[in-house]
Amino acid sequence: MIGNQASAYTTTAQRDVRDHRRAFKTTGVWFFRGLLLIPFVLMGPEIMSAILGRPGAVANISASVADVLGTSTFLIFIAMLAVTPIHTVTGWRWHIILRRDYGIAMFATAVTDITLAAITTGDTFPGTVLTRVGGHTFLFAGTLSTLLLVPLVVTANRKAQSWLGRHWKSVQRITYVVWATILLHLFLLFGLTTIFLYAIAVSAPLTFLRVPPVRRWWGATRRAGTARVLRTMVAIVLLGIFAAGFVPLVRELAEKGSAAFMLQAHRD
Repeated sequence: MIGNQASAYTTTAQRDVRDHRRAFKTTGVWFFRGLLLIPFVLMGPEIMSAILGRPGAVANISASVADVLGTSTFLIFIAMLAVTPIHTVTGWRWHIILRRDYGIAMFATAVTDITLAAITTGDTFPGTVLTRVGGHTFLFAGTLSTLLLVPLVVTANRKAQSWLGRHWKSVQRITYVVWATILLHLFLLFGLTTIFLYAIAVSAPLTFLRVPPVRRWWGATRRAGTARVLRTMVAIVLLGIFAAGFVPLVRELAEKGSAAFMLQAHRD
């Protein structure tokens, strides 16, 4: 009887641990989903002011749309790209669903960005939308990046995955083309200066961990519990490089986004 009671207690304790872990993972997923609202919260007051026809609202959007929504789009994209390397390094799976969520959110943010830019930047880039895009290579690269997101978003569901079968992964590899066009857009826009260099810094570790031999070696040694010291050292270096680019971009968004939010709130 004592043995049965001990077994029951152990089973209950294990169930409680599983429930706690499940709750923690669910909370984590919704926390990271909540972060996706930040760019829309920051731009919300300016967009509402423009809808209400308040003086200077369109000029405010023109001045801040690239800094807020453009930077947000790239940060969301990088966060989406980080999902797979995190799984490679840690073996975690609870966050995998965020890859789809962040991909859809990136598309929504990019479309909002490009739409607002097309409406409000006529003074900065004269002409029609098509002549503006066609006449500036960085605008063309940015627009192309957004358009390439369409097939990715349309197929980001189980029904499309089932329908496309083995071709689904081929469609999703367009992500790498988007990655390249975004980096081209930033290079044409900023040259070899801060923002582009930050983008290279965050991209380098994510690219390294996607190299097939690296990914296979990391997964195999992680499952076998070997090369722990080497993996830890490499992970620290990669995290440092990633943070060197990611943190300044987040700081940039925080400064420009809060300035846009507070400026309009003050005027209202």
